Amino acid sequence: MTAAAKRIILSAEALLKAFGGNVAVQNVSMAFAEGRLHSILGPNGAGKTTLFNLLTKDLTPDTGTVRLEGADVTGLKPHQIARRGLSRSYQISSVYLDMTARENVWVASYRALAGGALVFWRRADRDAAVRDHADTYLRRLGLMSFADVPTKELSYGDQRLLEIAVTLASEPRIILLDEPTAGLSRQETEKVKRVIAALKGEFTIVMIEHNMGVVMEISDEISVMNRGAVIAHGSPAEIQGNKTVQEAYFGG
Repeated sequence: MTAAAKRIILSAEALLKAFGGNVAVQNVSMAFAEGRLHSILGPNGAGKTTLFNLLTKDLTPDTGTVRLEGADVTGLKPHQIARRGLSRSYQISSVYLDMTARENVWVASYRALAGGALVFWRRADRDAAVRDHADTYLRRLGLMSFADVPTKELSYGDQRLLEIAVTLASEPRIILLDEPTAGLSRQETEKVKRVIAALKGEFTIVMIEHNMGVVMEISDEISVMNRGAVIAHGSPAEIQGNKTVQEAYFGG
């Protein structure tokens, strides 16, 4: 099914963000279809992470609109966006290193089951529903054998998988992944790639990723940014054959 035939669940409309005289995102419009994996490519400094920050409201656009399921959410706070079903991972792993893997997922599970509240979350280990909820995602990501291991003792690849488990435990509809395979070995990259591919269809996924093999293999759609603007959009095959992309991103 084409993106046009799918329901648009998240969109950016003419977003602009400047820092002083530097325009980081320049009138960017994108539409993300339900159940699709939409990757965003571009060289360093292209504006990809700034765009993510605008979508999650970690930054406020100077002009433009963010819509979630058709509603204008441009004025909402990050936690309000999260409660509406948008969750993200970061370029640098943001899990709590001194907690166990299970405790990390408990936090997101308790938030999900308590309707966003995090009061007295440490009681979650006595709450069977929260424990079962957390273990569901640890098991799904292949991390159950590390459930009670301090996160700082996990490999970096397993820390990235744990971050995805935390993201899923918040029960989002839309997942934003910021360079999920950055810094990983080939074996770890393959593992993370398989996990992300398995989530397609169940979730809407927007992914920034520099590993071209990963992007071309698992993406449904790709948008390419350069110098803050979108220079191309299409299927993996269309992007591979795009001369503008080759010149701007692949070096001609």
